[in-house]
Amino acid sequence: MKKKAILLSITTVLVWPVFAGVIKEAQARREVDDARQALSAMEARKELSGFLPELEAYRARIFYNKAQQFLNDGEYDKASFYGVLSANYSKMSVAKALLAKAERDQLTALAQGRALEMAGPTLKAAGLKQKGASSVFSGSYDIKALYNLKKVPAVEEIPALTDESKKNIEDIAGVVASQPDIKVQLVAKGKTEEHAAKYAESVKYAMVEKGVAAERINVTTKKGKDGVDITLEGVKTK
Repeated sequence: MKKKAILLSITTVLVWPVFAGVIKEAQARREVDDARQALSAMEARKELSGFLPELEAYRARIFYNKAQQFLNDGEYDKASFYGVLSANYSKMSVAKALLAKAERDQLTALAQGRALEMAGPTLKAAGLKQKGASSVFSGSYDIKALYNLKKVPAVEEIPALTDESKKNIEDIAGVVASQPDIKVQLVAKGKTEEHAAKYAESVKYAMVEKGVAAERINVTTKKGKDGVDITLEGVKTK
């Protein structure tokens, strides 16, 4: 074993000079430049910024810096070695990022398709009816449906939405939030304008809580049979 170790050491000493320094300056500069271009190409893919694998992208940057430093120091073997490593890690990062983004996009497309399939049934279950085959869904909710009240109370005594009515409004809001082109119209009617405004506020607040921007909800109040009419225009279904 000792003889073999000595022989291996002698062989290494004899062979190393043959391979050491074989990389010429021109080749080293070319490979460091390739690394720079690969790194720049990776950094330029802004659409992949959230998908680049952290470790590989980090190594691409670190190895490029090492390659550049060794090139400046005239250590062309090391400059070449780290240049090739950096370029490979840059390309590997882009490849992995493209795969991750493709998988995310596929899942998003599937989710959007599923959401469109469920839009119609969800709205109908929440109490809205589709107008023929159009993109319009509408429905009316009286005070019993909204608050479980038979008589109209004083404005300040109007309770919160019942659990059932709140769920219906939130389900409607979920569809609206997922489709930015839907227009929402609330027509609140009441014994007085103050009652109507209170009903509208209850329904609108429940929708805003589920992610519908307040400015997307158009509210009209007037005297009439106490309740709220909801109309959605521009609903996409599948």
